[in-house]
Amino acid sequence: MRPSSPRLAVVALTLVAALALVGCGSSESGSPSGPTFTAQISDAASIEQFYAPPAVTPQAPGLLIRAARIDTSITGARAWRVMFSSTATPTGMVTGGSTIETGLVLIPTRADGPHPVAVWGHPTTGITPACAPSRQTRPEGNIVGAQALVDAGWIVAAPDYEGLGIDGLGPHPYLIGASLGRSMLDIVRAVDGLPDANRGTDLVAYGHSEGGQAALFAGQMARSYAPELNLTAVAAMAPSGELDQIFREDHATVTGALLGGYLGGSWSKWFAASDPSAPIDQGFSTESLFDRASWRLADQMAAACSVGEPSVLPLWGRVQAAVDSGTFWRRNPGVDAPWSVKLAENSAGQEPIPAPVLLTVGAADDIVSPAAVAATEARYRDNGTSVTMRRFPGGDHMSGVDLALAEVIEFLQNPTR
Repeated sequence: MRPSSPRLAVVALTLVAALALVGCGSSESGSPSGPTFTAQISDAASIEQFYAPPAVTPQAPGLLIRAARIDTSITGARAWRVMFSSTATPTGMVTGGSTIETGLVLIPTRADGPHPVAVWGHPTTGITPACAPSRQTRPEGNIVGAQALVDAGWIVAAPDYEGLGIDGLGPHPYLIGASLGRSMLDIVRAVDGLPDANRGTDLVAYGHSEGGQAALFAGQMARSYAPELNLTAVAAMAPSGELDQIFREDHATVTGALLGGYLGGSWSKWFAASDPSAPIDQGFSTESLFDRASWRLADQMAAACSVGEPSVLPLWGRVQAAVDSGTFWRRNPGVDAPWSVKLAENSAGQEPIPAPVLLTVGAADDIVSPAAVAATEARYRDNGTSVTMRRFPGGDHMSGVDLALAEVIEFLQNPTR
């Protein structure tokens, strides 16, 4: 719901949460440090207004920069589009720095609190700014379980991920685990800047597919990157955890090719500069990954979204034909270096999670297979994480979420039961 007197006037909200401006650093953990910052809070803003880059980029992560109240179909909640600061993914020979991201936050209207936070990781939507879930009509519809969590008194935060949302800042560093983890943790910090948020310290992370990977990396990183947060549970539904295995298994499918289009379009921009001497048909270039006959098709796929009114759908038949004729791939990213090496580096389970973990998968999932999820479970079990895996008979990559949802929501609220 929107306030009774909508206006575009911006209200200055001074945050006293030790947040830094440009030129001020942050601690090694990623915790904010430095002087105050003034965020922009509005009752309404157009898409063009909200997603325009801000004049100042703060250096400290987790700082609310801009927020706009929007209508929502979630009862008992106030909904906000948010813009916040985070830590940038290193690219080429540049070692990180700060960046800005966007997302959606739902705050319960009930007077009790403080409210624990459930942070949601969305599945793959694309790699360009327009593919951000929060830019869509009724963005809360992209958050699985939002109504149940709000009803239980939880704040729900949903980052778009780095490179999605803000005009001119793409592409998204697709499937880079640390980037996803930072997005999940920093949007939780940014909640403190919203009016009447009354955020508690307890946090759960959950997500689906790429968002499952985001939830797992948030769990792995929480203690070192955001030690002020108390992580109590992580749930990952059909997570993109064992990345090289997933790309090997999906190599001959249309879905695998579509994900490959996002992978090539993203990594060719983010990581090609890491080895500028590499020939164009080697290293992280689209020319090295795709058959020459599909270079243009791969570029079109990288520019398309799979959320809102999916612009990727008109390409489906051409992708199918290229896969069937053997003219899509030049290399298999799940097998061939350097793609396979970086996929393995960004696979989940290489660090323990200091909270109970639930992994779910549909038994008929042909995108993230039960075998791939079992490999992720084994990694966590071997490093001492308390992990449970549940297979749901008949469930595929999408219906498996519906089958698992009630159990996931119960687990998030009662992880030790």
